[in-house]
This record gives sequence, C-alpha cells and structure tokens, in this order.
Amino acid sequence: AAAVLTKARKPLIVAGYGAHRAGARDALVGLAEKTGALLITSARGKDMFHGHPCNLGILGSFSHSMARRMADQADCVIAFGAGLNFLTTSFGTSLPQVPLIHVDAVRSNIDRWCPADVAVVGDARIVAEQLAAALPERQAGEKPFHSESNRKLLAEFDIALDFQPANTPRTVDPRSLGVALNKLLPRDRNLVYDAGNFLGIVPYITAPSPGHFKMTNDFASIGLGFGAALGVAKARPENTTVLIIGDGGFLMTMGELETVVREDLPMIIVLMNDCAYGAELHFLKLRQQPVGKSVFPDVDFAPIAEAFGFQAATIRTLEDLRKMAPVLARPDGPVFLDCKINADVAAPFMSEFAHAEGH
Repeated sequence: AAAVLTKARKPLIVAGYGAHRAGARDALVGLAEKTGALLITSARGKDMFHGHPCNLGILGSFSHSMARRMADQADCVIAFGAGLNFLTTSFGTSLPQVPLIHVDAVRSNIDRWCPADVAVVGDARIVAEQLAAALPERQAGEKPFHSESNRKLLAEFDIALDFQPANTPRTVDPRSLGVALNKLLPRDRNLVYDAGNFLGIVPYITAPSPGHFKMTNDFASIGLGFGAALGVAKARPENTTVLIIGDGGFLMTMGELETVVREDLPMIIVLMNDCAYGAELHFLKLRQQPVGKSVFPDVDFAPIAEAFGFQAATIRTLEDLRKMAPVLARPDGPVFLDCKINADVAAPFMSEFAHAEGH
C-alpha cells in the first residue's frame, strides 16, 4: 500500500462509517496532509471531514458536482472502513480506473462490492498512522491536489448554486428546502432519514458527525425511519432529533406522533410530501409505465400533527419555512413541518438505478 501511495500524485482518501467508529479522523487528515490527498466519505461516513479545506463531501450517488470533478482526477484511491457499495461507487462510475487500496478491519468486507488492487486488513486509525509513518515527505509542488488554485475552488464552492431550483407556486424544490433547513435547524442535531426519492436532500443538510447521522433504507424498505428516530431521540435527549421522512413512509407510521408527545421527545419531523411514493413514481416514469397507483391526494398533515400536540406548519414556499425560523432554532416541544415538495425533482440515484438496469 505504501509503495502504491508513494507513486501517486493525486490520491483520494475515502472514509466510511468504519473509519468513524475507529476514531480515525485525525489520522486520515494527517495522511492527507502528508500525501496531498483530498478527503471524501461514503454516505454513512457523512460529514466526517466537515469544515476541512480538502473535504469533498460524499462520494457516489450523493456527490455534488465538485466532488465528482475532483474525484475523477485522482490517480489512486484508498478507502478506509467503507463498503464501496453501488451507491458509494454510483454503480462503478464514481471511482476512476486507478489503483484501489481497500483498508478494513474485516477481511470479508474487502472485494465484497468493488475489487481492490491492494487489500489491507486492519484498524483504520492504526493503518493510517502506519502508512503516514512509512511514506516519504513531499514538497508542496508534489501535492497538486493541495495547490492554491484547488483550495480556492473548494473554498468558493457553494452547494446551493449546484442546481437550478425548481420551485413552483405551491411546492418547494427539495434541494432548496435542504439548503434552507441546514441554516435553520438546531446545530446540535441528530439526523434520521427514512427511505425514498427524497434522500436526494442528504448532501444539503449537515450533521455534527457520522455518529449523528442515520439512514434506514435497509432492504430498500420505507417506513423504518420513525421508529429509529424515536430510539435516537430517547437515547440522546440533549440533542434535537430531526426525522426526515416521505409521505409514503409517514402514512405507515403516523400513529407514532402520539409516542413523541407522550414521551416528550425533542423531535422535529420534516415531512417530505410529494403526494406520492416518490421512488416508485420516478421508476415508473423512467420505464414509461402508468404512475396512477404511486400518487396520493394532497393531504395537509399539519392539522393532524397539531391535534396530537405538535407545533405544526404547512410549508409550500421558502418564505413559509423562514417564518418558522424562531421555532426551529429553539424548539419548545415537538415540531412538525409538512413540506410540499416538487415531485418532478428526481434524486440522482434514480437515473443511476435505471441506467444500471439497462446494462
């Protein structure tokens, strides 16, 4: 692994949730500084390097354009505690065809999804420290990824300008909603996500660390998020738990509104309401199939949550959301936002799934 890294001029370090659990952040930052690498994570490792000048965010299906652009330039990839599954690799398209070093504490995790050129079985932190010690020093000119021009590009990149907003008079672009929520939600927050097309919002809302971020899309099932969020909120009452859930999954678990109020849990529920099973809607559209069975009437859930004891609001515009800013910054009891989002906005992984199926 050291021999491969020594030859690389533009290495890319990928950190997964395993690297977070190993407490490897500082060791990986040190390795990046020594080798001139850029830093990126899997979805489950999200925000491990938030605030670092060489941070690219998430690799793969949840990448922004700058992350894809810079990752494509890498001449070596070294992954620590990351599974490198089809979402992390965008079905094999997000990683350039360069040497791949895969570090994991469990041997069977290596090569499970993506073949590695060099396999290292070991603790992410210890391996990162050993590699840094084994590698020769480099001059600034030998670290092109750390050039002033690259640092300037990364510093000036604004994810809010990475898309063309598709707001309508009665719905909000989910990406714009995510950018706005990121500024308004309590900073010390736990983020719990249900599953669905609305997961396209993931890159736009930051978490304090990977340990404060939970996705519940096991087996591609929806409806698992509310139960997980209740557990997180009960275990961490010192932080506000933010549940982000689609209307399909919410309809399956709506009765848990009573649990939140009865247990007095510090929760904000963000309902991503596209009046549909959003993933199914886009899958059907991509296959030119009838979509009728995937769409719902436009039901206003805010009065229902209010009846349970939530402070609730219906959000159809960003101005509606801004009116809730004081409540979101310092919630006094549970909060419920029925956010009416534009159903025409498909998450990037929707087209990736369709393309992969076509091959």
